[in-house]
Amino acid sequence: MNYLAHFLLADQLAKRCQLDEQGLLIGGLLGDFVKGPLRGDYPSAWETGIRLHRRIDALTDSHPLVTECLDALPKDYRRFGGIMLDVCFDHCLSINWQDFHHQSIGTFNAQSYANLLDSSSAYPKAAKRQIRFLAEYDVLSKMHNWPNIEAMLDRIGQRVKRDNPLGHCGPELARLLPLIERQFKALYPALSAQLCDEFATR
Repeated sequence: MNYLAHFLLADQLAKRCQLDEQGLLIGGLLGDFVKGPLRGDYPSAWETGIRLHRRIDALTDSHPLVTECLDALPKDYRRFGGIMLDVCFDHCLSINWQDFHHQSIGTFNAQSYANLLDSSSAYPKAAKRQIRFLAEYDVLSKMHNWPNIEAMLDRIGQRVKRDNPLGHCGPELARLLPLIERQFKALYPALSAQLCDEFATR
């Protein structure tokens, strides 16, 4: 899952399990930037959100529905298949948004950006830069547009030091999109239910 799914899962889990909404949302961002053990360097609600982010990633990476998608990729893509699917899953969420949230995607994203920017002075530098970029260009409201998905994968590929297929995998991913979308529609509610069971007791 990428940022859009992380933010939505944080929002829904907070409401269903009576957890700190802003803390989970911030963790949905910081999970990509804070590594190693959590030892109280950040507010406890943020660290719960980072743990949630990590758990989402772990459950997604190991889920049989995701494995089926990875197996469908060309062999030379599979090393980077997790990155490809994370971005594709946000695309699938975006084009099916009305099935997952009552607000419009634009309204949800605007509120998420505002809440994240409000505390951004305390973020690691890279996370601060990332949320400013997401908000300034409203990136998450444009995930329904497939050329934007290809452009995002290309940007990620340029940051990876080793050779990778991220800059030219778009056509193959588009061909597999019916499978990816079908798996996502089954995966998201399964993750949501399991996460609520796990985090409601914390």
